[in-house]
Parts: sequence; C-alpha cells; structure tokens
Amino acid sequence: CALAAAPSAFAQKSTEDGLRDCEKLAAVKFKGENPAFKKFEIARAGVEEDKFADKVGTQFVSTVYHGNALYQAAGEPAEVRFICLHGGLNKGAVFVYALPK
Repeated sequence: CALAAAPSAFAQKSTEDGLRDCEKLAAVKFKGENPAFKKFEIARAGVEEDKFADKVGTQFVSTVYHGNALYQAAGEPAEVRFICLHGGLNKGAVFVYALPK
C-alpha cells in the first residue's frame, strides 16, 4: 500500500517544486520590469499542469503550468492569469507570463 501512494506524493512534490520555480523566475522577471514589484504568488488550487516534453524554439519544456495568481506592485494585489513553461527537474522554470483578469 505504501508503494501505491509514493508516485502520487512524488507528483505533488514535483508539482510544488515546479510552481515554486515559476514564482522565483516571476519575481526576478517582474522586478526587472517594474521596480515597484512586491509579490507574485500562484494560487495552488485550480492550477492546471500539462505535460509537454517538446521544444519551444531551442528551449526544452517538460511542463506547462497555468492558472490564477496574485500580482502586487505599488498598490493592492491584483488577480491575474499566468502561464509558466518549466524545463524539468534540472532546468527549472524558463518562462513566466501574467495576464490581467
């Protein structure tokens, strides 16, 4: 029984790691674009995870994450939609984009 639960626990851990990678890349990217940037936080509930395993241009992408997040710069946090292309365990997030809702 313990072995049956292991893949699910591993999948949850790798998804959480992937989403953290997306948040880290977003923080660097958005701070570079807007010095007033304060926070980008992905809403874990409702995140969709699409396995991709192909190249986008010359960059390998293993997973596409998309869903809702909070983006905060100078004012109050705003709900946004996001997309994150993730390169896999050794690569991390390679692209993050946020769209207003």
